[in-house]
Amino acid sequence: MRETNYLKSNEKVLRILRDVDQFTPLSNQDIMSFLDAGKLIEYDKGEEIIQEGNSEFYVYFLISGGVAIETEGENVKILRRTGELFGDMGLVKDSPQPGAVKAIQKTQVLRLDSSIIGKNPEAKELALGYTIYRLFCEVLAERLRITSEENAQLKKRLKQKSA
Repeated sequence: MRETNYLKSNEKVLRILRDVDQFTPLSNQDIMSFLDAGKLIEYDKGEEIIQEGNSEFYVYFLISGGVAIETEGENVKILRRTGELFGDMGLVKDSPQPGAVKAIQKTQVLRLDSSIIGKNPEAKELALGYTIYRLFCEVLAERLRITSEENAQLKKRLKQKSA
């Protein structure tokens, strides 16, 4: 793991985030607030980003590369799209991370400390908090939708087997 400070002043990161759907409503100044509040970190293939069961307050945005989310050693999901969010359970107080996250290739992430959200009532911090919580809600809604669909399919298969 290496913190990549040189990227903070690099327009490349701003352009990358500007192209992420979730960041399009934000101004360049708001996006720079993300960079100021966070750390750009680079991981090598195989490095663990989040340890399963760990209680940390970091939220991660994928900038480049890819990560595997694992629960109890089983691969649950692969994330490769720029802007994808993970580590979001850190936003839920006293919730340990339900899975481990590992880099599956050289990966860059923007890591935000969610414990600072809402502690400063300045406009840029409020925009940052709003954006993170909005993204968090979108991610949870999508995961709930997928889980509901999988649950319905399993119930259908069980019903067919018992008939």
